[in-house]
Amino acid sequence: MTITKKLDGDTLTIAVDGWLDTMTAPEFHKEVEDLGAAKNVVLDFKGLEYISSAGLRETVALFRVVNANGGAFSVRNVDRKVMDVFTLTGFDKKFEIRAD
Repeated sequence: MTITKKLDGDTLTIAVDGWLDTMTAPEFHKEVEDLGAAKNVVLDFKGLEYISSAGLRETVALFRVVNANGGAFSVRNVDRKVMDVFTLTGFDKKFEIRAD
């Protein structure tokens, strides 16, 4: 898994490539633990090939932190396989998820 972060004003875009699973979730957590000056977060999953329950848990945890701080949270560039996981778990109704 590769994580790239880009801060633009008060919006932090976090691009995740590879797999977000049990093995990589702790690294993801460590990378997003400190949002710095960011109020809003965009997860860019264009390069995400797979997400497990551990990855979902980290995504929801990040959403809760951003939401508690009054920020906006969205997930972008989600491919069909990953979107199926969000839909099956009902997370597509919790926060904004877009395929583009």
